[in-house]
Amino acid sequence: MTDLPNSASDGAADASAPDGEMRAGNPELAALVRREPPPQDLDSTAGADATEPIVDVTSAAVDSTSPDPDVPTSADASPTSEAGVDAVPVVPLEAAATDDEPPAPPRRRRSLALRFSAAFALGVLLAVGIGAGALYAWGQQYDGRVLPGVRVGSADLSGLTREQAKTEIENAYGSLATGQIMLTGPDGETTTISYADVGRGPDTEALLDAALAAGREGGPLANLIGAPEAAIHGVTVDPAVAYDHDKLAAAVETLATAIDETPSDASVSAVQDGTFVVVPARDGRAVDKAALQPALDQQLSDLGTPASVTMSVPVVSLPPAVSTASAEVARAAAERMAGDVVLAHGKDTWTIDGSSLAPLVWFSTTADGRITPVFDESGLDPVLKKLAKKVKRDARNAGLKLVNGRVVVTGASREGRTLKVADTKAAILSQIEVRQARMATRPVEAAIKVREPKLTTKDANAFAPKMKVISKYSVFYWVLVNNHWGGNIEGPATVINGTVVPAGGKFDFWKVVGDLHDAPGTGPGNAIVDGKITVTGAFGGGICTTSTTLFNAAFRAGMVPLARQAHNEFISRYPPGLDATVWIVDNTKQTMSFRNDTKYPILITRTVTQSGGVRWLTFKIWSVPNHRKVKISNLVIHHGPRAIETVVKDPTKRVGYYYRNNAPADGAKVWVTVSIYDHGKLHWRKRYFSNYPAVNGVTIVGTKKT
Repeated sequence: MTDLPNSASDGAADASAPDGEMRAGNPELAALVRREPPPQDLDSTAGADATEPIVDVTSAAVDSTSPDPDVPTSADASPTSEAGVDAVPVVPLEAAATDDEPPAPPRRRRSLALRFSAAFALGVLLAVGIGAGALYAWGQQYDGRVLPGVRVGSADLSGLTREQAKTEIENAYGSLATGQIMLTGPDGETTTISYADVGRGPDTEALLDAALAAGREGGPLANLIGAPEAAIHGVTVDPAVAYDHDKLAAAVETLATAIDETPSDASVSAVQDGTFVVVPARDGRAVDKAALQPALDQQLSDLGTPASVTMSVPVVSLPPAVSTASAEVARAAAERMAGDVVLAHGKDTWTIDGSSLAPLVWFSTTADGRITPVFDESGLDPVLKKLAKKVKRDARNAGLKLVNGRVVVTGASREGRTLKVADTKAAILSQIEVRQARMATRPVEAAIKVREPKLTTKDANAFAPKMKVISKYSVFYWVLVNNHWGGNIEGPATVINGTVVPAGGKFDFWKVVGDLHDAPGTGPGNAIVDGKITVTGAFGGGICTTSTTLFNAAFRAGMVPLARQAHNEFISRYPPGLDATVWIVDNTKQTMSFRNDTKYPILITRTVTQSGGVRWLTFKIWSVPNHRKVKISNLVIHHGPRAIETVVKDPTKRVGYYYRNNAPADGAKVWVTVSIYDHGKLHWRKRYFSNYPAVNGVTIVGTKKT
């Protein structure tokens, strides 16, 4: 007979199971670990029937609030059992006790209760251990395999190894790699992205991991419950699609490279005919990868995507930075800027053709896309240089000519002019700037520097009737081979004949005569070189007779001498110390010049006369009488070294040839003073000094034998 435990000793009966033990309330685990109750050993002395109610040990514990721990309540009398715990049959107290026996000592009752509780706990642990062992043994046979009841979509993976399950998944969903997406571009072109190219297929590794983890999500004890649950109820893992995102991104990038077009800005340029052409702007385009990529991701990741999908490639328009309208506005402005520019000065005009200005216009683009024409100012310099040559004009004096012994006016005078380039350039640029904003057709006033003629037509008409010979001078010469038979004297004199030197003007021998080869009758003649005379050693030899004659006529007319140089020989037919040689050797020249510093123009005429065996060259100076007088004074001649006669043998001449080239001329030093008076007052004076070396006489004799 066993006593009921008191509340103090049985309080632990209602405590929950410790951590790690299986909960008695899990129905599936109860089904796996439930066992049949053992046979009951009833006390025969109790007289209890086998059908008597069974009392749950945990329910037999008396609450501390029960009025009598020795007397069970009505609830205690009811047969109860907690789910999943084997009930232990207990004989009721009423059947175990008799009215004649005294109650057992309390100590005895407590001892029995403790032993009963220990036995009960041991039984429970034994039952749990047996169940857990059975479950563990059952789970071990699926180590490394998929638990029963686990599926991936339609593929049953129960009991399969990882490799077997992998094959099953690939067989079931291998069709995910078969198919393609057809992308249609903006120009109708198509691009195919096959599922295989991007590695589309089942997400095998992830699905295997999920399938093998099904029922095994917790620790060892939790898996004892989870594994049977998976087997009983089954676990279905949703199939998932995988593909190579990098390959898809690369395919999209390749597609974009083929479709993308950079926008083209409008531009303006000049062409050879001086006009401007506009190249229109063109919109660009770009694949909208931000929209295309997610759309492709959705198709590829969707399990239900069909084997063939057609999509349009989303494209965004890329506007150009510079519009055609801006280019048209710039072209119109450039055409105005590069129009013909007309320069005017008085009645004269010059045109700068627009075709030469158009290449100087270039175009700048601002940050906001506006095209602005810009004019290259430095490029205008060569244009103005050419223009300056057209504008330049020397002043032209009125002409004077001797007709029937009278001076008459011939030809009209005109002003000279040069272009003031810097000022003209500024005026042109100013108009071009105005043209850029609006049309401007008014001529540009050219900046001109004017040079008035020294002898205007008006003055010439006033002076001509009053002009007369105010001086003249003559020198004789022989007509010889030495002076090219007189041509080297008379030719330059002919060029000088009729020369007008205006008031304030300057006469320069070589500027008037120019190239001696162009003078009529000129040729090779003699020259004095290193104190020796050559017969035909210089072109124009003998020309000094012309320069000496004019020099003496000029200063005797009151003209102020400027350049003058003595010969290398004292020539007796020239006035002592007042000869004037001229020559040109390479780039060096000696000239004869004088200035007309009177207020009247002069006219130079020449005459050639024959007298006996010589000719005479005479220069006359015509002008309005200027009241100038000339005085030659203080002539001093110091004789120098004496010359001798020499004979020169010429092997190029035949025997019997004899020619007297020149007579001997002694050396001399000469001083002479020239004074010019104007209205009785000294106007100019100079004392000339000339040092003449001795020049031997030369007779040429031929020595060539026939």
